[in-house]
Amino acid sequence: MSRKKVYFLHSNIGQQLTGVEKSAMKRGNMFVKYLEVEPVFVTVNKNTNIHTNWERYIANGIVDKNISMINLFEYFQRSEEGKELPPFQIKREQAYGYENETSNGKFHVRMFDTNNNLVKYIIYRSNNQLDYINYFDSGKKIVRDRFNRFGQLSHTEYLRQDNTVYMTEYFDVYGKRVITKYEDGPYLISDENSVFKAVLPDEQALILYFLKKIIDQEEHVVIIDRNKRYSSLFIENKQLNVKTISVFHSTFFSNTTFRSKVNKNYKEVLNSPYSFDNIVVLTNNQKRDIEKQYGIQNLTAIPHPCLLVDTLSEKKPTVNKLVSVSRLAPEKNIDHLLEIIAIVKKHIPDVLLEIYGGGKEQQQLKKLAQRLELKDNVKFNGYVDKVEDVYASSELFLFAGQAEGFTMSVLESLACGCPVGSYNVRYGVDEMIQEDENGFLVTFGDKEKFAEKIVAYLNKSNDEKNTYRQKAIHSATDYTEDKVANKWKELLNNLI
Repeated sequence: MSRKKVYFLHSNIGQQLTGVEKSAMKRGNMFVKYLEVEPVFVTVNKNTNIHTNWERYIANGIVDKNISMINLFEYFQRSEEGKELPPFQIKREQAYGYENETSNGKFHVRMFDTNNNLVKYIIYRSNNQLDYINYFDSGKKIVRDRFNRFGQLSHTEYLRQDNTVYMTEYFDVYGKRVITKYEDGPYLISDENSVFKAVLPDEQALILYFLKKIIDQEEHVVIIDRNKRYSSLFIENKQLNVKTISVFHSTFFSNTTFRSKVNKNYKEVLNSPYSFDNIVVLTNNQKRDIEKQYGIQNLTAIPHPCLLVDTLSEKKPTVNKLVSVSRLAPEKNIDHLLEIIAIVKKHIPDVLLEIYGGGKEQQQLKKLAQRLELKDNVKFNGYVDKVEDVYASSELFLFAGQAEGFTMSVLESLACGCPVGSYNVRYGVDEMIQEDENGFLVTFGDKEKFAEKIVAYLNKSNDEKNTYRQKAIHSATDYTEDKVANKWKELLNNLI
């Protein structure tokens, strides 16, 4: 297969990775290592820290340094050229009064006119470069300037009286206007002289315009990881010379009890499946279910890849330590785990559950832990980039989600020799976990049985636990990079 570019279509690269971005990075690393293709991450959200985040993931070994990332706004704003340019500087004006303070590592400056009216509120980052400036008129915030990571003006937001944005102007690092965005469209694209050369009716048109700019005429492959954002661009009229693969990262249904409601992320794909050259799901069970329900034939099951731990004998788990790695979101049911640990505690008082991840449920979960008197039994450790040592130092990984497309954290745990206790749900855990070999499965919602099985496992002998650990690693061998890469190689070879 000749070397081609494979574009992974995403929305954002945040300070905390979701499972979608993390799994795509693992796929990209595998492509670099095993396939003659060049992975390119494409993102379209405006995020002045997106490249800083990307560089951190490279530095931490999460994503291969040979994988590039192109962001829509950074592309038009030529943001990375700002590295060689001086940051914007504000001159101190004698006519104004100043009030300075430091908060959360940032330097704040308020500027007042001769009547003591606030006219500017300036925020500097910890590196003393500008972060943003708010402008005021008669006590009302009217305009905000935001600056890129090198301190040049990025964009200006024009505000209503309720502080919502009705128009944004984006600038390149040389100060030229490149995009003007109205709240609900249109988007105005400017040429090198800041003259409007294109009027695009909405965000989808802007994304398509961008994709046409970055994808050259030679046929490449596009992998759509964020289907809700991109799928409509590829339905019916083919507007790009690319082969398209839609990836389902979660279940195709949203009603987990009856499976009667289609997941909104995949509705357009399932309604027009042959607008895409292939649809990749992560498990054989989901592939069979979609084929049965929709009669779709252009489906391929390819799981996420994993790296096996090669130093199991050196990794000794902490006695009675359990771990959960997850977004703290309602669908992850971390509250179930807390209630389960409260039951386990009655039998094993020093049981410890370490929870890694962040999310909107964090404060509620902390309050629940207090109510359940789990102060010494539950720790919220926040988000971390690399969790391999966390898995290896734990006796069990716990999962309480009600529906998943694959549950990558379960595979990661098994690959590190950490057995898994989980609700028995579609999809992923029902294929990866073998009862009483590398973990256990419990009927969804049966917290008493879940706790009972945790207690039974923690009371096993060290030899018995070590057998589970060895089988956990063995069960992950079906998902090693080389095996998964062969599946992708076959699919890509059939497309290009």
